[in-house]
Amino acid sequence: MKQLLDDFLQQLALMRSGSKATQQAYRHDITQFIDYCAKEGVSSPQDVDIYVMRGFIASLRSGKKAITNRSLARKLAALRSFYKYLLLHDHVTVNPFASLKTPKKANHLPAFLMINEIQDLLNSIIKDGEAAVRDRVMIELMYACGLRVSETAGLTIFQIDFANRLLRITGKGRKERLVPFYPSIGKQLKNYIDVARPMLLKHKKHSFVFVNMRGDQLTERGVQDILKRRALAAGLNQTLHPHMLRHSFATHLLDNGADLRTVQELLGHQHLSTTQIYTHISIDRLKQVYHEAFEKEGD
Repeated sequence: MKQLLDDFLQQLALMRSGSKATQQAYRHDITQFIDYCAKEGVSSPQDVDIYVMRGFIASLRSGKKAITNRSLARKLAALRSFYKYLLLHDHVTVNPFASLKTPKKANHLPAFLMINEIQDLLNSIIKDGEAAVRDRVMIELMYACGLRVSETAGLTIFQIDFANRLLRITGKGRKERLVPFYPSIGKQLKNYIDVARPMLLKHKKHSFVFVNMRGDQLTERGVQDILKRRALAAGLNQTLHPHMLRHSFATHLLDNGADLRTVQELLGHQHLSTTQIYTHISIDRLKQVYHEAFEKEGD
C-alpha cells in the first residue's frame, strides 16, 4: 500500500493540490493507517472494511495519548481522499471511508495576546544587531498581517508591494490574498531588507525575506524558536506559538469593529464558519461594554 500512497502524494504535488504541510500531514496520517493494517494482516486496500476502520479508530482512542476529535477528523479526511484516488484508478471498488461520519470538533477558543502584551513583546526586542532587527519586524508583521508560520517563512521580496503597502500572500490551497500593512511597519521592513538582511545573507542569493544566521531561508521551526525565545525574554506568562499572533490579529480586528467577512478575507479562510470562532471577545472588551451599558442606565 505504501507504493500507492507514494503515487497518490505524487499526483497531489503535480496537481498542486494542498500545501507542503498538508501533503506531509497526509503522508503521516495515511502511513499510520497502513502500518496498523500491516499489524492486522491487511495488505491490500481492497480488504479494508468497517471492522478494520473501527479497529484503527479504537487504537487511536486508546492509551495515554488518546487522539482528539480534531486530529481524528483530519486523519479520516486524509484517508477519505486517499481512497477516492484509489477508487478513481480502479485499485478498489468502494471507498469505505466515504460514509464514515466525521467526529464533531470541540470548539476550543483560540488563545491570543492582549494588545499591551503585543507591545511588551515588541518593546522588549532591543534592535542591537541584524538578528534583533529581523525578529522585531518579523513578529510585528506576523501580528499586523495575520500570517501563518508557513507564509512567514516562505515570504519573498517579490510578494511585497511597498508603494501600495500590500503583501501578496499564497495561503492554504494556493489561495491568494492581498493583506495591507501600516506605514511604520513598511519602514521597518524596508530598513531590514536594505540594511540588516544583506548582512545576514553573507553573499548568498535568494529572495526569501527572513534569513537565518547562515544566510539561508528561515525555516518554520526557526520562526517558532524565535517566538518562544523572544516571549520568554519579554516575560510573557504563556508559551507563544505562531498561530497565537494570527489569533490576536483576528481578535483585535473584531474587537475594534471589523466585520466578519473582512476578517475572513484577510485571514484567507475559505469558509466563514472557520472565522466565526474568533467572534469571542476579550474580557476587557466585555467589561467596557458592560460598564458603558450600566452607566447609561444610571443617567
